[in-house]
Amino acid sequence: MFFVLALACCSRKAAVNDSEPARGALVARVGKVELHEEDLRRAMARDPGANPERFKSADSRRELIDGLVRFELLVQAAERAGLTRDPDAIHALQQIAVTKLVNRTLGEVGSPESITQADVEREYAARQASEFTLPEAAQVRHVLVSDETLANQVAAQAKAIAGADDQAFAALASSHSEDARSRSTGGDLGFIDKNSRLPKAIVEAALSLKNPGDVAGPIRTDSGYEILRLVSRRAGVVSPLSAAQGQIRQRLYQERREKALEGFIANLRTETPVDLIDGG
Repeated sequence: MFFVLALACCSRKAAVNDSEPARGALVARVGKVELHEEDLRRAMARDPGANPERFKSADSRRELIDGLVRFELLVQAAERAGLTRDPDAIHALQQIAVTKLVNRTLGEVGSPESITQADVEREYAARQASEFTLPEAAQVRHVLVSDETLANQVAAQAKAIAGADDQAFAALASSHSEDARSRSTGGDLGFIDKNSRLPKAIVEAALSLKNPGDVAGPIRTDSGYEILRLVSRRAGVVSPLSAAQGQIRQRLYQERREKALEGFIANLRTETPVDLIDGG
């Protein structure tokens, strides 16, 4: 693939006829292949983040030319070995060609600049509630027990704890809860909102608690009996357009590009017969 990429990017000619655009001065000859100033320019352009100023000194220029010569020697060796005709190498070259074709064909439709501020604002309005709003949530601790009688006893103890005494309920959870994952943290379940992946009864009970210290339960679930205590509440928060527009612009860009590509391929199908011999 390394060799194919070079073949796709380098301008390699054994001779230059008068009808071809000028490629600049000859800088090296490797076998029958000539390397010109244009090849140096392309090599500099392919170096990510390279500053053209870097190659102004004589030493840097020689280093660049020597790199192209070394690479050309390897390319020619790969050609003699038949590797440029290898199916994987050909496929890699085709991938590069297809990428160039798609980028050129989609043009402005497939560019981020084609997304207007009005497009972004419409998308934000349509998705504000579903994607850009953090729903209200309740932070709760819980005690899980399998015995109903014990659950009633724990619930009574929990309701007797002062509203500001969060640590007393945490100690109750640590000593009685059968949920090994939360027992070590005093039964802390974190923030629960309407999208939480907990039993529906737990989510509804947690969101029904209004003031820190409020207790719900026992609540019967498939795991046993739950006693919940509210630690704090968090109001819903809407992400402003300024914070969401980068994400929206990128998504619209991807969607438009995919749509344009599918349309381009659909047109190609009308121009070129396609027969599926093995439909699976």
